[in-house]
Amino acid sequence: MEEEHLNLGKSTVAQAILLLDKAFSYLGGRSGYSEEEKAKLSQDLHTIHRGYGEKPLPRCPGPKVWHFRRLVEYVEDAIDDIEYKYLSHRLEEEVRHPISKFVKTKIFNKVARVAVRSSNLQQLRSAIRALDYFASGYAENIALDSSGASQQPSLQRQRATGDVFGRDKEKEQIVHWVTQVASSSPISCFAIVGMAGMGKTALAQLVHEDSRVSVNFDYVVWVPQAVDLGAEAITTEILRSIGFPARSRIDSMQYYLAEKLRGKKILLILDDVWEDESTEKWANLVSPLRSAMRGSKILLTTRMQSVADMAADVVGGEAEFLTLDELDEHSNFLLFKSELTPHIKFEDHADLLLVGEQIAQKFGGCPILTLAITSQLKDNILASYWRTILHEEMHNITGMHGILMRGILQVLQLSYDRLPRQLKACFKYCGIFPNGYRFSKEELVNMWVCSGLIPFVSSKPGDIGLPFASPKPGDSGFPRTENFSLPNPEDVGQQCFRVLTRKSFFCRVLGRDPSNGDQKEYYVLHRIMHYFAEFVSQGECARINGYFRNYFMESSIRLEIQHLSIDHFSNITEHNIKYLIGTFWRLRTLIIRSETCLDQQTEVLLEKWLGKLAGLRLLYLDVPSLSHALVGVSNLTQLRYLFLFSCDGYHIQKAFKLYHLQVFKLNYLTGKEAGFHGIYNLHSLRCLHVPDNMLSNIHDVGRLTSLQELRGFDVMEIGGHRLNALSNLTKLEKLSLKNLQNVRNSEEAMEVKLKEKQCIRFLSLSWNKYSNDPENLSSRVLDSLEPNKEIQHLHINGYNGVLLPQWIEKSLPINLVLLELEYCMKWKTLPSLKDLNSLKYLKLEHLSQLEYIGEEEHFGTSESEDALLPPFLNTLIVRSCPSLKNLPAIPCTLEQLIIKHVGLEVLPRMHQRYTGSLTFDNWESASASSVKSDLAFLHIESCARLTTLDEGFLKQQEHLQSLATLIIRHCQRLCHLPKKGFTELPRLNILEMVGCPILRDAKTEGSVLPVSLTNLDINPCGDIEVSVLMSLQNLTFLRRLSLFSCSNLEKLPSENVFATLNNLYDVSIARCKNLLSLGALGIVATLRVLSILCCDKLHFSYSQQAGCSFKLLKLEIDRQALLLVEPIKSLRYIEELQICDDNAMKSLPGEWLLQNAVSLHSIEIGVAESLCSLPSQMIYLESLQSLHIERAPLIQSLPQMPMSLRKLTIWGCDRMFLKRYEKDVGLDWGRIAHIPDVDMKAYSEGMSCGGDQTQEFNNSTSNPCCEFVVVD
Repeated sequence: MEEEHLNLGKSTVAQAILLLDKAFSYLGGRSGYSEEEKAKLSQDLHTIHRGYGEKPLPRCPGPKVWHFRRLVEYVEDAIDDIEYKYLSHRLEEEVRHPISKFVKTKIFNKVARVAVRSSNLQQLRSAIRALDYFASGYAENIALDSSGASQQPSLQRQRATGDVFGRDKEKEQIVHWVTQVASSSPISCFAIVGMAGMGKTALAQLVHEDSRVSVNFDYVVWVPQAVDLGAEAITTEILRSIGFPARSRIDSMQYYLAEKLRGKKILLILDDVWEDESTEKWANLVSPLRSAMRGSKILLTTRMQSVADMAADVVGGEAEFLTLDELDEHSNFLLFKSELTPHIKFEDHADLLLVGEQIAQKFGGCPILTLAITSQLKDNILASYWRTILHEEMHNITGMHGILMRGILQVLQLSYDRLPRQLKACFKYCGIFPNGYRFSKEELVNMWVCSGLIPFVSSKPGDIGLPFASPKPGDSGFPRTENFSLPNPEDVGQQCFRVLTRKSFFCRVLGRDPSNGDQKEYYVLHRIMHYFAEFVSQGECARINGYFRNYFMESSIRLEIQHLSIDHFSNITEHNIKYLIGTFWRLRTLIIRSETCLDQQTEVLLEKWLGKLAGLRLLYLDVPSLSHALVGVSNLTQLRYLFLFSCDGYHIQKAFKLYHLQVFKLNYLTGKEAGFHGIYNLHSLRCLHVPDNMLSNIHDVGRLTSLQELRGFDVMEIGGHRLNALSNLTKLEKLSLKNLQNVRNSEEAMEVKLKEKQCIRFLSLSWNKYSNDPENLSSRVLDSLEPNKEIQHLHINGYNGVLLPQWIEKSLPINLVLLELEYCMKWKTLPSLKDLNSLKYLKLEHLSQLEYIGEEEHFGTSESEDALLPPFLNTLIVRSCPSLKNLPAIPCTLEQLIIKHVGLEVLPRMHQRYTGSLTFDNWESASASSVKSDLAFLHIESCARLTTLDEGFLKQQEHLQSLATLIIRHCQRLCHLPKKGFTELPRLNILEMVGCPILRDAKTEGSVLPVSLTNLDINPCGDIEVSVLMSLQNLTFLRRLSLFSCSNLEKLPSENVFATLNNLYDVSIARCKNLLSLGALGIVATLRVLSILCCDKLHFSYSQQAGCSFKLLKLEIDRQALLLVEPIKSLRYIEELQICDDNAMKSLPGEWLLQNAVSLHSIEIGVAESLCSLPSQMIYLESLQSLHIERAPLIQSLPQMPMSLRKLTIWGCDRMFLKRYEKDVGLDWGRIAHIPDVDMKAYSEGMSCGGDQTQEFNNSTSNPCCEFVVVD
């Protein structure tokens, strides 16, 4: 906690220094302070600031730090109140006396200042006096304690020990680079990058100990804990390792080392490197190594991508890196099991093994976390305890916090301690979001700024530790400013986000966008990093979850919470809401989420709470249909950020008196539309996200002169919605224009002055795609809407012109990073855009007449200049371009390629001139032999003319070393796979072949699948279905197998194939109408999920193998008869049974249920029209907790149910059956009286569910209301 008090003190004194000048400027001559006194206060604050910076831990107890922060908050609040009064009076005067802008400037500012009440000034004076008194005493008496200094780790750190699981592919990749990859420079570098605890050191140790490595080098040197690259220590270690003594002076020692390395090959392994600021340190390290023989190499491990980048810059030549992710599920379980095997005999505890597998899955594949969990489990072999671990969150597990503190958190603390305090504050703020939350960079930066974590910036950012750096050219998302010494807070926030990402606090992930299926970039905190954020933010940030129990922190800390997030607000009881009101009233951030509407009493309490939060800066209400609670919003005069899920026209007027508001977001405007003239009061508003029906009623948005982001501006005939209304919005950074067909002429288009708006980085231009344009006006309008050359994101939609605008074709937007062209129906050709060297993302969608890109006559040539794409393109999406028969050669920098509904006849090739380690200077001169593609994701769908994959870049598989996901869907004419299948794609993990009915393998040699495959989906694929199944042999990484509509399959593979699949976890088989047998599936011991649907010929009489080796977590079938088919018939230890609609089923097989009585906890049955009864063996299902029957109109009675059953659901039953089990009075009520949750609904033919008779009751005597936690 001392470290957190130190960090809090640092951030507080920095904020006080920033506020001081502003406070005295408002007080003027009425401050009561002489110039000497002002200077003394400023000096005291800087003394405190220097004290925090020079020595790590001042003797500042927690309560004193909290008091210091409160005093600074009082000053900030007083300043905000004065500014609010000033703005309020000025706006009132403008309404009373609407006179010229000149007069306003000369008169109103002076009048408004006079109008600030003396009580406001007195409040500020009192706050300053209190701060002065504290600072004076603190500066004089602060005692710096050097004993608390954080110790740098010793150079002789113990290396990793024990077995290493699941890193074989990574090891082989590094060994291949170390031993075989030639380099054109004397020395090259490879970095293993990953979050703490991922096993970087262990992997480097495996490489170090590999015999293939040692024979390739004269010297192999391991430097443990290299950390800050101290030249003397590392040089000494190298000399010691190669058998020479060290020298006394560093310069002579490096000269000596250089001489000893001359003519020798060395592999230098630097473990745990942190240095990412000083190129001089890297240069000093590398200098003596340059005398070594060509082919010498550096292998380093680091937590930060920024370290790898700096190493690459200094070393020069070819540099590579490997991002170390989590272990796969199987490898993680092997690690889990290996740690427990010495303590537990799993052959005697089969139930523990199954639960343990789920625990390993739940906590993920971070090795250090797996080791922490196993250390908690090894001393307790009770199944009930293991299930508690399975279902609890980490911080709720008794003893887990101590384990995490001793291991994981201490490791992460090293990374955290090295952050500047500004970055620490930003990282801690992320603890208020739930685990797994997908962050938007722009949204999070706005929250940081508006919550006060990134305040206004002084002219000397270095004085307060701001991590600000000038952007590199083409660095997206970082708008240039006229004066880099005065960055605005949004720029600083963007830089903070980038630095945290490069230091591995955030992870960049790709996930499918549900709206279009494209891969979309997200940022997340790893679960361990999220837990760490919650830990370090205690006392400042908290998160409450309405579904969990009370878990309150100490009252002294609880009262200091500034940033609070509440999930599932509608589940919190009235009592607990009152507790919130009385406890959390000093908030700066309040985020409330609820999936359902709030009742009236809850809204009243919420309004009361909001009324007490006078200092609130950010309010995020993701709650549907709020009304009464919004009355309290008008009192939040210091609010900077407001998000509302929905609001009506009446209550939205309350927000227009929040004169400090900078960000306003609204998803839905409900009720009658009203006038929105009050919005012009929001002079500080810079981001406006509102629905169309609101924005169209803001008739003069140009009066909001501080706007930086305006989306969905609808060009209309009425006044205030012409383009000239935007001419004065000079600060715009993001602008979206709609219905540009309503622009009358090119002169009106020029009135928006886009080219003069130097801050714009994002521009979206949209026409109604169905509008007619006989005079080609849209072409002239688009030419007149030329933005500045610094534009980075450009989106054009519905444009009816024939040609691309000149300012794109001539490559004038040289910094363009993203380009999206959609619904431009008349384009037949596009230029290659090859000169847009900064372009990373290109989307072409619904260009129905587009025939070619570049010059048509060059498509048959191998190296045409005019058939090139931008050289550093990262993502290419081509969708719904049916006339496009060819694509230009793709650059090797391309990582993602999506082609859907395109008329391609062959796949594009890879351009041979895009090679090697690309930079802006060398990409044209690299040799073709060094081609290495970065392509990782390939999706080809509905290409009706495509007949073969044995042409284009898939024929060049030797260059596709990064391809991890390959999806091919609904290519009806596709006949041929590549000649060697996909066997030469060493990193291919996911392969989907869907809806290619005439595929055949006549040209394919041998196996078609690579050994790296983890997920395989075949659905249906013509003649290759059988050969694909035969290719499963030795796919030891295969995790999931899906077979759908494979009509050529009659049986699954034999024991020779399935015996090699020692990682197979999930098998799904559906609509394979000719399947007769499951083959040797029963020997796959790792199988946990099995689904068999609509395979009507599958029958017990065709079963070839008795016995079953697997223990299923879930079995899904659509016929009860399949329970008699091997290997399902011999199944033991199943947990969930799901039988979909089976109208032939009359009962369940009692003997089969008894086989699984110990483990079965859930049974779900769909529509069962013939189901008459359940077997008497039900009472022996000692673990059964849930029984659900969707519809059973013929069921007459129930057997005695097990005491473990917690929920019984039977819908669509007979009314007599319902009466028989009526609560307390039914004849057989006693058989189910012990079940807490019973839900029965009668079935009436021809009636909807709403007309069914319903009986629902809860037998539980416990309080049904959910409680909550503070830190989840």
